[in-house]
Parts: sequence; C-alpha cells; structure tokens
Amino acid sequence: MKPFDNPIWRFTMDRLVRQWRKEISRRLTIMVIPHGIARPRQLSFSVPFVVFMFVAWTAFTGWAGLVASERFDYWRAKANTHFLKLKLEFFNKQLNESRTMLDEVKELESELRALMALGSRDAIIQTEAIRAPAPTNETRASGGPTLADAAVLERMLNGNTDFSFDDIAKDIQSLRREAETRLAGAREIAQKIENERQLYKSTPNLWPALGYLTSHFGSRLSPIDGFVEAHKGMDIAGPPGTPIRATADGVVKLAGWAGGYGKVVVVDHGMGYSTRYGHNRQILVKTGDRVKRGQIVATMGETGNATGPHCHYEVWYNGRAVNPGKFLKKHTS
Repeated sequence: MKPFDNPIWRFTMDRLVRQWRKEISRRLTIMVIPHGIARPRQLSFSVPFVVFMFVAWTAFTGWAGLVASERFDYWRAKANTHFLKLKLEFFNKQLNESRTMLDEVKELESELRALMALGSRDAIIQTEAIRAPAPTNETRASGGPTLADAAVLERMLNGNTDFSFDDIAKDIQSLRREAETRLAGAREIAQKIENERQLYKSTPNLWPALGYLTSHFGSRLSPIDGFVEAHKGMDIAGPPGTPIRATADGVVKLAGWAGGYGKVVVVDHGMGYSTRYGHNRQILVKTGDRVKRGQIVATMGETGNATGPHCHYEVWYNGRAVNPGKFLKKHTS
C-alpha cells in the first residue's frame, strides 16, 4: 500500500491543511483611537499580507544596508585618498624646500671651496666675485644618496620594508634639519668672508699719488705761519697734474672748493671709513659718483693753503682723523 493511501497519513494531512487555512484566513486588526471626540478607526490586515510586508521590509532593509555599506566604503576610500593626497602634497612641499636649501648649501660650499683654493686670507677677501669653478674631469660624474635615501637603505638592511607616512615624515624632517644646519653654517662662513671683503674694499690701503712724502700725520710746524699744529693727514709732493687716485671703493660726498683744502674730494668708503684729497689742481669726479680703488679722482695742484703742488691726504674712521700711514706700504712708487 502506498503511503498516500494510508488513512492515518491522509487524516493528518487534511487536519494540517484545515489548520493552515484557518490561520491564514485570520485577520489582524489595528485600532487607532484619537484624542478628543473623533471616532476610533480600525485597520484590518490579513495574515498573508502581514507576512508579505514583513518579508518585503526585511528584504528592503537588507538591500538598503548593503547599498549604504558600499557607499560608505566608497566615501571612506575617497576621503582616505584625499587625505593621502594632502599628505603627499605636504611631503612634496617639504622635500622641495629641503632640496632648495641643499642646492643653496652646495652652491655656497662650491664658492667656499673656490675661496679656500685661493690660499691666503688677502687673496680670499680681495676676490671680487666668487662662483663655482668650471667642471673638470673629476667633477663631471658625481652625486650621491641623500640622508633620506640612507635612512631607507638602513631600514632595508635591518629587514624593515614597511614604510609608513610617519617614517617618511621623520626622514624628511631629518633631511630638513640637516639642510638647515649646513646652510646656516655655510651662510655664517660666507657672511664672515663677505664682511671681510667689504672691510677690505672700504679700507684705504692704497697710496693716493706717486711722489715724495713731505709731511707726516701728527704735530708739526705749519709751513704757512710757523706755529705748531695738528696735521690730520700726510702730504705727498709731486709734479703738477700728477694723478690722484681713490684709495678704496666708495661714493664721492664732496667734490669742490673747501677753504684751506682748496679744491678737495671727499670719498665715503663705508664701514666707518672716509678719505679726503686736498689742494687739487683739477677735480675729475662729482658729488654722488661711485669710485673704485685706484680710480683717478683729481690731479695734483696747490689750491688752498699750500706752498707747492702736493696732495694733502686724510683718512677718517668713525668721525675721527687717523694716521694714513698705518694703512699704506712704505713706498709711494
């Protein structure tokens, strides 16, 4: 006998079907009771409809959650990408600034090496313009790793190949600090050399004219009236028209007649130094002109209080006349 022909099985199945039909035929009623005098309202739903809505709501919320999760992942990835981009831009800016400083350090170091190659202190400070020497065979192929490269290699040798942004930032900061330190040192040395050079340019260490030294700096008997006077310069005698030269670089502050000086040229050399050239026959510069050491500014004469053609030469430092002889060599030709 087949199982479906079994009376007990058929009875059981019929009972289950009737029970299922009874259950799904039931209805669920929701009563809405408003406040006040409004009448209550009833909402009636069949069980299959409620089950369908539950399944539909579950499916919808699941789908919405999946979509929201995907969108959240997308926006999170986009935000991370933007953040990484900002970090990379920051690091790139830091690297460019560090490279700029290192380039300046290299340029200064090249200039300093060129200066050191000159040997003596006088040769160094007398050099007008210092630039890196022309490339030679020894410098044609050169280069080397940066500090950041060395740090990366060190981590690789230690078996650490996981590089984070913090590691990169530390490397960049280390590179920047090293560049700043080296640049500050190079700038300090270069500034000292530049100060020495400016002091050299401003120091009146050239004889103003060829001739004979006829009167020294200090107390003397005046050749005009015979009384003792403080001679604030030195007198160099020579033929009329002998060239008078500026003894250092500077700017002409006065070019004209000034009492006992006669026709005088006054040059401000900076660094506290100035010089005066008196009794000139002819002045070849004008006030405001820039002059170089050795440039002819006048010709020898005997204008003003003079007993013959000569150059009255004074050196002033910080508003006080000083002995020109301490800046000059022992001969005039």
